[in-house]
Amino acid sequence: MGMHSFLSSLELRSSENALYVCFTGIHEDYLTARYAEALELFCQAMHGNPWARIVDLRQWSVTAVQNQKLIEQLLQLDLKRGLALEYVLLPPDSVGRWQVEQTLKSLNAFTSTEVFHPTNDENEALAGLVKQGFSINFGSVTRHESRCWKVPKTPEPKS
Repeated sequence: MGMHSFLSSLELRSSENALYVCFTGIHEDYLTARYAEALELFCQAMHGNPWARIVDLRQWSVTAVQNQKLIEQLLQLDLKRGLALEYVLLPPDSVGRWQVEQTLKSLNAFTSTEVFHPTNDENEALAGLVKQGFSINFGSVTRHESRCWKVPKTPEPKS
């Protein structure tokens, strides 16, 4: 019974033209897949119109570096799908902050305007969206969670 499980979760709320996303715990494939599905539906509903996002990483644990490239690719896809403004609430630890800031910096280099803004302040993020004409009238939360077990990774035999 000595196995430790910990819960990772993804919470999503949306307004007419913005998303508020909160990741808790570790970067994890199940949650990434749910997030990709939710984004796909949201982008379809936006019909190519510009949209904004706040991503709350304040309770998030740093991802493995191999996930970094994937995250950058997903964000580049979002830019193509109309993402016009994003605020990222930074994780508390210095490695996480550094990783996020580097990622946003490299993504801003791809765009003609500064789309990505790291911040420590949720109010700054909300005000930033309002200032650029996005709605922060976020609806109810959709929550996905995944229980992760701290066990060595061995492939499961397919039965």
